[in-house]
Amino acid sequence: MEQYLKLLQESDRLIFKNIEAIRDRIRNEALQVNVIDYGAGDPNDKRSEQLMSQGVLKQVNTKELCHIGLKNEYAHLLYALVKKFQPKTVLELGTCCGFSAIYMSKAAQKESTIHTIEGSPETAKLAQKNFSSAHCINIKPYIGKFNDILLTLLDTIKPLDFVFIDGHHDRDATLAYYQQIKPFLNDKALVMFDDISWSEGMKEAWSIIKKDKYIENYEDFHKIGLCFFNKDTQ
Repeated sequence: MEQYLKLLQESDRLIFKNIEAIRDRIRNEALQVNVIDYGAGDPNDKRSEQLMSQGVLKQVNTKELCHIGLKNEYAHLLYALVKKFQPKTVLELGTCCGFSAIYMSKAAQKESTIHTIEGSPETAKLAQKNFSSAHCINIKPYIGKFNDILLTLLDTIKPLDFVFIDGHHDRDATLAYYQQIKPFLNDKALVMFDDISWSEGMKEAWSIIKKDKYIENYEDFHKIGLCFFNKDTQ
């Protein structure tokens, strides 16, 4: 991780400060948000496929929501990767409050587009507010379950240069999303997975994915898994 973080400059640190000021503001507001969780819940939950498909309605305040997603050095890592590799087309699965998308937006070139999908409408609305506060004009948000909109979106925005999978932390779901996304990746795309150590199921998914024949190289940052895709790999 250090090899990427050392690329950051003082100007980048100022950007981080401004992003985190937005996070602090909505955290302190502690507003109530009706969240529809289509994911696996907590690591010890045993949600059925049917329950995950239906979604679980929870009332969560913004103070709690701000604990979800990348922060600190992991958010800086995401920013550094986008800044270094300058992907043109980015896809994120799991918008939440929108801060990962904001970090990517600020690191990306002006011609880039960050496409981000969120299943919970009220959460997506909060993220859109944060995009506006951060003056991000290269983020395109989508509302809906991954299973409902992913394939259509992939065909529209292909080829993908960078993918960040940060939603529905379930073994089978993660493997399925990777298989769906793989045909639409650029020849030298990067695919990043969050919470690879979150549960035994996610550990299994990561173990399988990193052995894929098209993964030329990978880096394991305990929480984050980064794959360097290469379609020329035999």
